[in-house]
Amino acid sequence: MTSFLVKVNSGLLATEKVSIGVILGVMALLLTLGVAFRYILGAPFVWSESVSKLLIVWLTFVGTSVAFAEKQHITVDSVVAAMPRSIRSVVHTLVLVLSIVILGAMAFLGYEYCQTVASSTSPILGISLAWFAYAMPIFFVFSVFHLMVNALVECSFNAFETDMENV
Repeated sequence: MTSFLVKVNSGLLATEKVSIGVILGVMALLLTLGVAFRYILGAPFVWSESVSKLLIVWLTFVGTSVAFAEKQHITVDSVVAAMPRSIRSVVHTLVLVLSIVILGAMAFLGYEYCQTVASSTSPILGISLAWFAYAMPIFFVFSVFHLMVNALVECSFNAFETDMENV
């Protein structure tokens, strides 16, 4: 079971990383073409800025999920590092559980927000505003998955940082 979860986690992470590259490439291309068409040809793409805004929203949430998967979120662990080992384990467990609860709540609220804005459309793109918001519930759920797999694989609740004592 664990090996299956690790494979799914790795595949998901690889897909997220490719998505980040594609999003960044499309954003760079759109913004470059937008400037070129505006200032060189005098015929601006009025929609390129809106598409770039949509992509940056998705980039933010995909990047958040990748950071959870790779334990790259910033942590301030000086207080925890000063604690006895037995207390550190409890604190790491509490942080993990609290993070999963918060991410789960944010996924639920993000989904509700998508339902709220689904009938509204972007004036320039003519698409539902939910497309801007779908990234939130999707990648919060993926973040929870990454956290849980990290904790399961390492048999540790220290799912946010590499244990520097063993490096």
